[in-house]
Amino acid sequence: MLKYSFTIVFCFIAYVAMGQEVLTLDSCRHKALEHSQNVKTAEADYSISKASHKLSKLGRLPQFDFSATYNYMNKPQIMEIPGFELPTLGGLPSGVYYPGGVTNLTYHNNYSGGVDLSLPLYLGGKLRHYVKMSEYGVGMAEHNLTNTKENLILQVDQQYWALVSLKENLNVLNKAVKMLEGVVTQTQNWADVGLLTGNEVLKVKVELNNAKLSVINLNNNISLAKMALNQTMGKSILDDIVVEDSVVIASDSPVMVADIEQKAEERHELQILANQVNISEEDRKAVRSDYLPQLVSFANYGFQNPNHKAQDETEMAFVAGVSVSIPVFHWGERHVKMQMKNMESQKAQLTYDKAKEGLILEIQQCVYQVNESLVKIDFTEESLEQADENLQMELNRLNEGIVTTTDVLDAQVQWQRAYADFIDSKVNYKVNLLHYKKVMGSLNY
Repeated sequence: MLKYSFTIVFCFIAYVAMGQEVLTLDSCRHKALEHSQNVKTAEADYSISKASHKLSKLGRLPQFDFSATYNYMNKPQIMEIPGFELPTLGGLPSGVYYPGGVTNLTYHNNYSGGVDLSLPLYLGGKLRHYVKMSEYGVGMAEHNLTNTKENLILQVDQQYWALVSLKENLNVLNKAVKMLEGVVTQTQNWADVGLLTGNEVLKVKVELNNAKLSVINLNNNISLAKMALNQTMGKSILDDIVVEDSVVIASDSPVMVADIEQKAEERHELQILANQVNISEEDRKAVRSDYLPQLVSFANYGFQNPNHKAQDETEMAFVAGVSVSIPVFHWGERHVKMQMKNMESQKAQLTYDKAKEGLILEIQQCVYQVNESLVKIDFTEESLEQADENLQMELNRLNEGIVTTTDVLDAQVQWQRAYADFIDSKVNYKVNLLHYKKVMGSLNY
């Protein structure tokens, strides 16, 4: 019978374990990157920008087109030429008679076809500016894709470490509940022999109930944190997951930044704005090229009926030429457009400068926050050691019957708060270090 009992318990544990998926930080990142619609949208924008850049370069190559038309006329036009006497050089009748005739201006069947070739020779540099604009667009899309991924990794890591923090705080609360249960037992024993009053026992029981209520609330928060992380990873929000890590801090040293301005310029957000500045400048040059001479060559080789380009109706005709367009006077249109583009370029530059100042400040703040987190870990760890020592001393004194429950409960509250502060300080360090790596461009994924 005992054998079957062990088998049932083992199967139940295995079933529960199968229902929970153990996740590491890397697996959470990988699932989130695969699911994120924002990342997929940024990838699509990047592919579109590369295709647009390729198309812009094709605009400088010769263009070949084939065209053909056919028209049927029920009653074609006919011109009748009457006969007349040819004059002499002096204008007198020559006696030579030119017979009249009939000429078809159109036919029942009218058709044409041929191959057209066009090649822009000079458009004021417009094509070159368009190629540069599309090239900067590719850079913008690439930086936007990387920045989107980094923002997602930042979100996943924050949710992951928040769940780890809640898990460790739950362990602390469970220790507190177990310890308070022991205190309840001890105080009840002292009350049974008359060394403590029933009120002292009630105080401990109330604190025990509060701790159990905190466990329930913390479990609810853990469930909500799991739902948020599941949603980010594209899993069902009701899936039960278990995070593998605990908040362990390595012996890290304070961080420093040698050249904050250079680090700010390397940020993806600022690189996007830098490309926007370059695009606005190229756009301004493209508008200016609209008012420069335009030189385009063209050629056509084909046939038509009726054929007015060749001596024989069945002969293939070849036509080639060059078209030149020189803007002369447009009532100040060029001046107004250039003013608009100049203001747009200035606006883009001002946006870049403002963002750069904000990023420099953000980098410096991240440096301060990481270093403060390291100091806070040392302080909270020392406070936890003191609170733990004080709690053990009060518990020993309670066992000896020389202390009240109030002193024990106060020591327990201080220990629990110190433990929670220690966990929070480690989690804050993890999150602040994550922000620091992102602003420094060293966030790997």
